[in-house]
Amino acid sequence: MYDIFVTNCNLCCYCLASSIYTNVNNIPVLNSTNFKKWKEHIIIVLGCMDLDYALREDRPADLTGASTVEQRVAMEKWERSNHMSLMIMKHSIPEAIRGAILEKSRAKTFLDQIAN
Repeated sequence: MYDIFVTNCNLCCYCLASSIYTNVNNIPVLNSTNFKKWKEHIIIVLGCMDLDYALREDRPADLTGASTVEQRVAMEKWERSNHMSLMIMKHSIPEAIRGAILEKSRAKTFLDQIAN
């Protein structure tokens, strides 16, 4: 029974990694004529991967020693979403364009800057 669980778990992990790879690689490379299509793909992929939280929600307040578990969980979720969103967006932008964009630490700001 354990062997079946391990096999199914490995298969599930492989399928998940394969799905992430496929989703990210289906995002068209941004160029001067396809921003609308590129942005739609980014939003869909991040949404399907449940990574669009940082685009939908503002960054939570900085944590303190008095922060609750819920506040810490919200910050962790936002930071992971923000980090992954930035990585995925930058993956689909040529370095020449990426170099012309100021380095931003927030995915929402980065996306807005590309739009302008």
